[in-house]
Amino acid sequence: MKNKKIGVLVVAGGISSRMNDFKPLMNIGRYSMIETTIMNYKSIGIDDIVVVTGYRANDIQEKLKNYNLCFVNNKDYMTTQMFDSVCLGLNQLINRVDLIFITPSDSPFVQAFTLKRMSEEMQTNELNFIQPAYLHKNGHPILVSSECAKIILKHDGTMGLKGAILKITSNYKNMSFADPGIVLDADTEKDYLNLLHYNENKNIPTYDLCKKIQDYFEVTDEVKIHSKKVTEVALHIYQTLYDKGIFLNKNIIVSASMLHDIAKGKKNHDKLGAQWIFDMGYEEVSKIIAEHMNLSSVTDRITEKEVVYLADKLVEDNNLETIEQSFSRKEELYKNNKEVLRIIEKRKEQAMYLYLNIFGDTDNMKTYPYKHEKSYTDKLINSSPI
Repeated sequence: MKNKKIGVLVVAGGISSRMNDFKPLMNIGRYSMIETTIMNYKSIGIDDIVVVTGYRANDIQEKLKNYNLCFVNNKDYMTTQMFDSVCLGLNQLINRVDLIFITPSDSPFVQAFTLKRMSEEMQTNELNFIQPAYLHKNGHPILVSSECAKIILKHDGTMGLKGAILKITSNYKNMSFADPGIVLDADTEKDYLNLLHYNENKNIPTYDLCKKIQDYFEVTDEVKIHSKKVTEVALHIYQTLYDKGIFLNKNIIVSASMLHDIAKGKKNHDKLGAQWIFDMGYEEVSKIIAEHMNLSSVTDRITEKEVVYLADKLVEDNNLETIEQSFSRKEELYKNNKEVLRIIEKRKEQAMYLYLNIFGDTDNMKTYPYKHEKSYTDKLINSSPI
């Protein structure tokens, strides 16, 4: 089946009446809100983007002049509704593309993963409309087919876009994601402050969000238990290094430990899981996941990546093991496969080197200096990050 062409409709025609500023041009980090929203779609290869302007149309066009966009001006923005701007944009796109994302200009943090999954679902199924949700709350963007767009254009405007969507009674799908960006916008000053806070912390998922991500990918209970134990061990290593004056990012260590086996059971689960987490916007965490089975190199400098790697090698299922215990079992299992044995030997050497470098134990790693205390992990997770 030929891939369906995708376009984006960004609605920026209003006057931001509930905000004491013009929200499309308010900055979040280095970029304005509307720029960040548009870059989300550019990042997944969508270039046919229509921006509907109204209030301060010239300012928006000037800000976005280097993004190669199509602009439509709702000259009657003071007397019309958002739905009228939606219709103006749809009329521009409906004959050029097969699928259309419809988003307000103040929805800047939807994950590339979410956008890709919605696109894939529409590409492979005969759907008219997809609505994304986070924690059972619907949000942005919606994705409609060109046929659905025609239905929207015929709507009389009652209840706006929501009223038009209510008329779509077939081939509709609600998709849930572990993506807080779906429900984040900036209708009020408080919303804007929430966006600023989210932007400061968006690159590392919290411990609770990691558990939601595990649920989204239907991680088995066995893998969840293993990941929790790896997190415990990794936090102990983190504390050991901290006591020596080596300060790492605890939050990255926790996230990578919780998510390192997110794709367990699938082919090349380390690389696949890393790609999923990268698309969710967690680049640093994804790099660690990509190397949790085999480090590309080992140096004297210990980073978060080495901590997670070693912790994973010291845990089998939910049980602590020494390095010798962990690898002797693998060596016995693959004793007749020289190629696999070479890989196992390399991983063992890496683990031994890191262990000695961190703990200074020269007794062939026969013991592991870690005793689990009740609530030890929760205490460290909830303590102030470094």
